[in-house]
Amino acid sequence: MIVKFKKLHPNAVIPKQATELAGGWDVTCTEIVQESPDFIICKLGFALQPPVGYRVILVPRSSFTKTKWIMQNAPGCADADYLGEYQYRLRALPIKNNILGTAFEYPEVPFKVGDRIGQIYLEEVIPIEFEEVEELSQTERGTGGFGSTNK
Repeated sequence: MIVKFKKLHPNAVIPKQATELAGGWDVTCTEIVQESPDFIICKLGFALQPPVGYRVILVPRSSFTKTKWIMQNAPGCADADYLGEYQYRLRALPIKNNILGTAFEYPEVPFKVGDRIGQIYLEEVIPIEFEEVEELSQTERGTGGFGSTNK
């Protein structure tokens, strides 16, 4: 399957699998924009165009769990008709606050330009239609929500 790759930054790197059996393709940061002490944008320097019927999913690498940062919209989703630059938007969790609780300290940015910061993979988009009904079929769980199965 071919995914079109358009370089938007001279240091953009084509996504690569770390191993032959890896389920994701590592992506590399080409620019870091620090919007605030707790919010950064990691630009990847490229645009992609997957085949019609697929979308690109962006997730953090597993090593990201060692940081106090989270991916703002994990997982990220880029539809086949999105042709802009791919990026990760990361938010820091505070590491401590002052006695009054009004000023926070945040960890340093865990990446630098040139680092592999995440992974992408393709996901098939299955065409569906919604049918409006008056009632749904009964199930054992019913309308039980969070924690309703006692697990």
